Amino acid sequence: MRRARVVGLVVILGLLGIGAFAQAPAAAPKPAETPREKDTIKAILEQEMEVPPGAYTYNPAGRRDPFVSLLKPVGPAGPGERPHGMEGFLIQEVALKGIVRSEGAYIAMLLGTDGKSYFCKVGQRLFDGQITAIDKESVTFRQDVTDPLSPVRTRDVKRTLSEEARQ
Repeated sequence: MRRARVVGLVVILGLLGIGAFAQAPAAAPKPAETPREKDTIKAILEQEMEVPPGAYTYNPAGRRDPFVSLLKPVGPAGPGERPHGMEGFLIQEVALKGIVRSEGAYIAMLLGTDGKSYFCKVGQRLFDGQITAIDKESVTFRQDVTDPLSPVRTRDVKRTLSEEARQ
């Protein structure tokens, strides 16, 4: 009697198990979204991305983003991604070859890595900085610091004429 109950229970559980492993019918294909539905979805997403008034927002105030990996390069872009001319040269790549006085202002003659000479005035932009001052013997650059751990964002770099160029 007891054995018959156990066998009956095993059979019932087996039949229930077969139903559990049966393949479900394929889902009907979703109809394509209409343009109106796409606009509605887009509006909902934009509304969720909006910062509600009085909510907390992160203000870096010159500090690095704590969620950006320190392993990610933050230096200047590769050579293929730089603009042409003086705007594409790093300050360390240019050489001061001469200084000319024209109309009461000094103009620096810089040699680029492409072998060409460029005449630059105060305010001329380079890839990682700009020229801030030119006098009769030197040029001062303000270089942007790309080190995320550095407390300073810019530094001054001064290039002076060599003895040969002064004559």
